[in-house]
Amino acid sequence: MYSADILAKLSRVADTDSCAMIMRHAARYPIVDIHHSLEVGLTDRGMNDAYRLGSTLNSFPNVRLFYSPALRCKQTAECIMRGLEGNGVSVSITGPELNLCAPYIKDESCLTAAAQAGKEFIRKWFDGKISSDWILDTASAAHMVITPVIKRLMEPSAERRLDIHISHDWEVSLLREELLNLRYEDVGWPPYLDSVLFQADSTDVRVIYGSHEAPLKLTIK
Repeated sequence: MYSADILAKLSRVADTDSCAMIMRHAARYPIVDIHHSLEVGLTDRGMNDAYRLGSTLNSFPNVRLFYSPALRCKQTAECIMRGLEGNGVSVSITGPELNLCAPYIKDESCLTAAAQAGKEFIRKWFDGKISSDWILDTASAAHMVITPVIKRLMEPSAERRLDIHISHDWEVSLLREELLNLRYEDVGWPPYLDSVLFQADSTDVRVIYGSHEAPLKLTIK
């Protein structure tokens, strides 16, 4: 359960700033067939962990939840919402959001290759060694994932708001490396409920992962 790490991240932001997170879903059942992976849901442990996470998030009066088309992401968002409802927080849930589930894949052949090669496939992709006929380059992929997230984060709001985008390990790994130059070989593979945090103030957006922090340099249009 990684709520302590998430709360530590949130404790570092100013009381007046809104934030967004791109978060890996909670613990799931094993994926047997990569081509039917969207149907794989949460274990009982995953549901309980997501609920407990929601019950600890009480520092934002308004929380919006968004989830990828995968069942496990929808379930994670729903369990977090149930945990939040006991905190007097205004909460909403929206999905599915296609930008949160590998929108950068151009050919499903790369799914088969990834299932066979595992993290070696990811490293080759990050190093620019996978055909552009299969998958977008990492800079374009990161931009595709993050643009809707940042646009929502920058929407005017009368109160402090937290947007939680439930996604996958590929997205968290991609954003850590592309935005903060953090290789998964150095910081570890994203565990369940791990997240990248985006903090917005009146002038810019900052990216936060653990003790690492940097201004967001992508241009969002």
